[in-house]
Amino acid sequence: MLPVYLLLAFLAVRSIDGHGRLIEPPSRASAWRYGFNTPHNFNDHELYCGGFTRQWVKNEGKCGVCGDPWDSKIPRAHEYGGAYGQGVIVRQYKPGQTINIRVELTASHFGFFEFSLCPNFKNATQECLARNILQLLKPQENVEHMSTRYFPKDGNKVYEMKYKLPKLTCPHCLLQWRYIAGNNWGDCANGTGAVGCGPQEEFRACADVALGSMTTPDEEVETNEIPEEVEQEATQKPQEQPESSYSPISSLVIGLVSFLAIFLVLSLLFFHYYNLGSKLKNWMLAHKFPADKQDAEKPPLPPPRNKKRQPDGMFEVSLNKQESLA
Repeated sequence: MLPVYLLLAFLAVRSIDGHGRLIEPPSRASAWRYGFNTPHNFNDHELYCGGFTRQWVKNEGKCGVCGDPWDSKIPRAHEYGGAYGQGVIVRQYKPGQTINIRVELTASHFGFFEFSLCPNFKNATQECLARNILQLLKPQENVEHMSTRYFPKDGNKVYEMKYKLPKLTCPHCLLQWRYIAGNNWGDCANGTGAVGCGPQEEFRACADVALGSMTTPDEEVETNEIPEEVEQEATQKPQEQPESSYSPISSLVIGLVSFLAIFLVLSLLFFHYYNLGSKLKNWMLAHKFPADKQDAEKPPLPPPRNKKRQPDGMFEVSLNKQESLA
């Protein structure tokens, strides 16, 4: 039964679908969420080529340019002329401009993002897109330098990246997002097997943009332009912060010495003002009650001794006692 359980677990892993959408610039499937008059696709986070099995078993790895299943009816739903491929331009850029791109992942499966452009938005092909792959402006930390790929590593969130557009002019281009996951087990090029090797689940999305002048100049479209000074700062290597000249031990010693010095000063102030207060009190008492001071300087007098008077009868009794004793 163990091989059966392993097979079921393997199939369960393969059947898990990730979710994600291109939100900046808004894709054809998501433009309606950002105020554009386009058809509503409530499953805009599920453009994954029909799923792993449909893409790799039935369609031999092929997928529509915008994430539709390869064997869908032409024109496919998110390609130009399809249900969501209305050709509405959502952003206008300058050739060679650095832009912000945002992708929302609701089920991260590792892997990487890649973005590309095709001037022929009506009949875009993967070969056309491969000729204009966008360059990542700043390489990621802890990642081998990849000039075009961005690796999402923080789970489910909105990822924001800076990419540089090619120096290409087109009044209506197609911008493609590809998300190739990396959580399936497969055969690697070196003959071994590992997670992330071999065929993987894939997401795609398309956005209509303009580089340079637009085909409809009267239409108002956001530019998403980044100021030149910000772009220059992003391209420059960040300055290294100078290392601190104090080690943890020296910092501890300095703190301890400072504490002792403050304690000593406070102690001296306490004793000083305590003695000064006593002297001041005595001085005030001496000047306020001078008579008491003079009386205090005189020697003490013994208390008066008064002879106790006894009744007459008691005096005679005492005399009789003295005579009898004599």
